[in-house]
Amino acid sequence: MNWLYSILIGTIFFIVGQLFLRRTFESKNKIDYFTVSLLFSSAVGIFSLFLLLSQMYRKRITINENYWNPIFAGLMFFIGFFFWIYTISSKESLGLIRIAMAGFETIILFLLSYIFFNDIITVKHLIGSILVLLGIGISTL
Repeated sequence: MNWLYSILIGTIFFIVGQLFLRRTFESKNKIDYFTVSLLFSSAVGIFSLFLLLSQMYRKRITINENYWNPIFAGLMFFIGFFFWIYTISSKESLGLIRIAMAGFETIILFLLSYIFFNDIITVKHLIGSILVLLGIGISTL
């Protein structure tokens, strides 16, 4: 599958998930962001554990030292979820939240992927990133 198709499909699922999260904070039955974060993370964990056990059973996967990378990444995402869900609980526009998140993430990922993976950053990438940041600035005015 082309990477563009897979990211579009993933984005659709993220959008629907964000709508459900925002709906939680719009409800009359208030739930604090911390509890929402725990429920959200529990759902991810339960489904992930089920799929991991299924994969281990079918493919006889053995755990090795490289498994620490996704485990550490999961920990970073888990912490990030709390801040992300807290931001959604502010009832700020979901679009603005994603614009700020995506723009900030783009710039930092370009920089870190250059440092850690020797990724090539072209002038076109830099111009695009600057335009994203300008768009964020204009959107938040």
